[in-house]
Amino acid sequence: MTHRKHLAWAAALAMLAAAPRAAAHGGEDHAAPARPSAASTATEHVVSGETAMFSVVIKYPARKAEGPLPARVYVARADSSAPVADARVRIELKGALTFAADAGKAASAGVYDVALPAAPEGATANGVVSVEAGDDFDLVLVGDLRFGAVAPAAPPPGMTPEREVPAGGLAAAAGALAVLSGGIGYALGRRSRRKPPAPTRPPEDGSALPQVAS
Repeated sequence: MTHRKHLAWAAALAMLAAAPRAAAHGGEDHAAPARPSAASTATEHVVSGETAMFSVVIKYPARKAEGPLPARVYVARADSSAPVADARVRIELKGALTFAADAGKAASAGVYDVALPAAPEGATANGVVSVEAGDDFDLVLVGDLRFGAVAPAAPPPGMTPEREVPAGGLAAAAGALAVLSGGIGYALGRRSRRKPPAPTRPPEDGSALPQVAS
């Protein structure tokens, strides 16, 4: 088992060292089983990685460093996605933040907790997670962990922040309404200024005319 661990660590270090060279050839590392991925929301950062044996996902708060950050590590089998319970999980960070600690088991199977140290705002550190479950041992690269709060996305240009309605659309609508109101007022004014038609006289009844003597 010790020999296998040494081989796994050597392979992980080799992949980390080869990462810049792989990026120079288009960013594809065909030696790695799966590329690490990262995502951020307004409340948390998420990083993940996978080997032929294990899948690992790490979630931790996206906020300014005010003390240790409670992180949660999810470990599953890569082939079946079944949670890996009762494993020894260790996370190591290198870069702007150097850190190494074992993650403790949580109440749910395949879930492990670890407290990450406070890091400077905007700092990044490369993460490696070692998983030992029975006779199986592997190192999972999870890529760069980013620390700090996530700024809210700015509204697109020309959008009002309250309702996100294009400002140009509001101006056009107001102009159309003004033109429409003016046209209606003009039409009503002209109609009110028209002279009423002259009253028509009813046709005279011939029987009521005086008779002329012949």
